[in-house]
Amino acid sequence: MADTTEQTYYGLTLSQHRERIKKLATERGLSGDVLERVVARAVDLIPTIRVTEPAQR
Repeated sequence: MADTTEQTYYGLTLSQHRERIKKLATERGLSGDVLERVVARAVDLIPTIRVTEPAQR
């Protein structure tokens, strides 16, 4: 069971985002060290993303 205190971003925890990003990157042919670097960087960026109302349109 997931830790209920883990912060969510856009409806998912960072670990859930990590799994989704990893799956998508693997489907696009990334593997090994490149895959891990891309996933780590993407997950690091998630908390910094700010979506404003006009940007959603």
